[in-house]
Amino acid sequence: MAVFVIMLKDYEDEERVVYSYGPNEETMGKIEYDKKNGVINQLSPIDSDSYPDDFFFKRAGRRLARMIIKENNNFVERTTIES
Repeated sequence: MAVFVIMLKDYEDEERVVYSYGPNEETMGKIEYDKKNGVINQLSPIDSDSYPDDFFFKRAGRRLARMIIKENNNFVERTTIES
């Protein structure tokens, strides 16, 4: 099965960064990294009968964790996960 997840940065300040994530730009949920508390939260799931939110949320969370740990808090404007 091919995997494609898009993540678009919606907002960033000193306390948090928020991304939209999903299989395309029309079907997206929201994920947040709380910089102050060091926690990743889901703000809203993907609302679709065709796409399982848990699948996309986990991959978006992993990419966000990579930006935090391996990329030294470099929160890019747009990224994709493909395999």
